[in-house]
Amino acid sequence: MARTNLTVTAMPRTGLNLAGALTPANTDGHAFPHSSKRQIRVKNAASAVRTVTLVIPGQLEGQPLPDVPYTIPANTGDVLIPPLGDVYRQSDGTVWINYDDAAGVSVAVYELP
Repeated sequence: MARTNLTVTAMPRTGLNLAGALTPANTDGHAFPHSSKRQIRVKNAASAVRTVTLVIPGQLEGQPLPDVPYTIPANTGDVLIPPLGDVYRQSDGTVWINYDDAAGVSVAVYELP
């Protein structure tokens, strides 16, 4: 398999029903087009803590920039990752999400109005 693209859901000003479908995490990670108005929701139904990592490309003074991990609590962990700056944009214009273990994890990307 390969990294797969996530669909971006627009958030209307009237609000968004979060009971909507989330996409199961892909073992090989996900990507979505970068925008500073997009945020990521990650839900963990597994009985173990999961880590979701946002990949930061590039270097600073010859050193790779560190990726940013987010801990998603076990069982009912439901974490909203705030909009991401340009540092997260890959050369193809996307943001990359990696999972330490995709089992029980689901994800969605929302675009703020």
